[in-house]
Amino acid sequence: MKDKSNKKETGKFRDQLQRSVLRRIIILLAVGGVMFILGQLLITYTVNEGNARNNLDKLEAVFLNLYNRNHDFLEKEEVSLHGIGIIEGNEDITWMEQTFYRYNSEGNVENEMILSDASGEIRYSSFSDKDLTSYLVNYNDAICFKVKKSGEKDIYHAVYFDTGNYSDYMFVKPLYHGEELLGYLTLFLSGDDWNFYLSNKNFDGVITEERNNVIYCSKGKLTNPVNKFYPASGRLGYYNEERYWTISKTLADYNVTIHSLVYYPKNTGFFIGLLIIAVMSLFWYKIANWMAAAMADNNADRIGKLVKEIRIIRKKDHRHRIEMGTEDEFEEVAYQINYMLDNIQALNDKNTELLQLNNAMEMGQLTAQINPHFLYNTLEIIRNLVSMDARRADELIVLLTQLLRYSINHQVMDVLFADDMQYIQMYLDIQKCRFGDRFAYTMDIEEACERCMVPKLLLQPLIENSIKYSFKKQMNIHLDIKGWMERKRLMLSVTDDGPGMDRKSLEALNARLTKANNDTGSFGLHNISRRLYLQYGEESGIKVRMGKEKGLEVIVSIMQSEWEV
Repeated sequence: MKDKSNKKETGKFRDQLQRSVLRRIIILLAVGGVMFILGQLLITYTVNEGNARNNLDKLEAVFLNLYNRNHDFLEKEEVSLHGIGIIEGNEDITWMEQTFYRYNSEGNVENEMILSDASGEIRYSSFSDKDLTSYLVNYNDAICFKVKKSGEKDIYHAVYFDTGNYSDYMFVKPLYHGEELLGYLTLFLSGDDWNFYLSNKNFDGVITEERNNVIYCSKGKLTNPVNKFYPASGRLGYYNEERYWTISKTLADYNVTIHSLVYYPKNTGFFIGLLIIAVMSLFWYKIANWMAAAMADNNADRIGKLVKEIRIIRKKDHRHRIEMGTEDEFEEVAYQINYMLDNIQALNDKNTELLQLNNAMEMGQLTAQINPHFLYNTLEIIRNLVSMDARRADELIVLLTQLLRYSINHQVMDVLFADDMQYIQMYLDIQKCRFGDRFAYTMDIEEACERCMVPKLLLQPLIENSIKYSFKKQMNIHLDIKGWMERKRLMLSVTDDGPGMDRKSLEALNARLTKANNDTGSFGLHNISRRLYLQYGEESGIKVRMGKEKGLEVIVSIMQSEWEV
């Protein structure tokens, strides 16, 4: 009959193993699904964006070629002069007809021309009688009137649209003789012919001017009935109930925008892929359940026994050792655990006393290093005062006596911060007497700090260092002493306005403060930091950083294990 506790452990392990396997299968499937979706989106974006941009580049190149070609033709001086000559009646239209015929025959897109005088009367037209409708004539007159009214002398652009799917792009050149406007030379870039030249079965495009009037459109259904095109706000947009991938580019110098469109039907393959993932997820869920149950049944008894043995060691008997008797990998695990426990026990027994002795010895050394340093500097202050102010020197001797009695009392190593600050105040009074107005300090200590425990005269060496090194480079110094609580941590800082140090030296100093041994020959901050580490734990110590304006800030951190929030 199996042990009931063993059954409990076995059942718990089986449930945990099953949940663990299922979680991993679900995570794997989820990651696969996400990767599939992201892959589909990436492929879609890459392919459509690449095709659209290639088409955009082609549209731009063709437009610029045709635009510049028509501009160059109208800007020819001989064309303007012959146009003026026809208007003034000085020559016939033969040269203009021949020249324009050659111009059209050399290009890929057909143009039409109208030469009219300032009153709107047509002097020459390449349009057939059928194509030269009254609407076309009136529209040309309207555009010419707009040019006249604006006083424009450069080439003016407009879009001509009557009916159908295509429009013509107009280039209007005003003809001047001196300051007198004689007429207009208008080129019509054929929308029908242009569409044939740019037609592409796979891609579509639209070119609009600044008011969204269509200059060119590959499909009439992309525009509205009044020959305007309004692009979608994002990459994907619907035009006449069909979805397109769209990118646009504005040519600011030409006041036109080029739109490249790639037909983008709904991706049924994407949804089929999601369905396959869902079906496979259900299949793998069933497989995962079966695998988890098989693994749990095969190993539950052995795992349960191993856990039970480990719990005996953890809760009841640290010297207990595991016996499996299974003659497999679990027995090897038990052997390794027993071997580890034997080594840990031996090391623990060996090091406990050694650690206690080392800590006591190191603490004694640190205390001995701090007190003589403080005494030397304080006696130097008094020596200087004896000859200048005997009464004040006597007062300082009394203060020094109190400080010495307080510092050499080795029976008390840790004190309340409030009590320690009374003696720190004595030290500051001595320094103030020595340096007079050259030395100033401010103190801001939160009330909650006063009940914290600290090593005796903790701040004295920090203040002493700030005074010593600051007066080497300047005549006046100011110290700012602060204390506050951060949860269970007492935080103290001493900030001076001295010369500070360079960043490299500061980094080296902070690195030394973290070392166990001080091999530099300089005790100071390292001793304090080491003492705090030994007494109060790893989260206690000292760090030095640059002051906000100048100087250095020494920050002391002391963990208060018994401090109540």
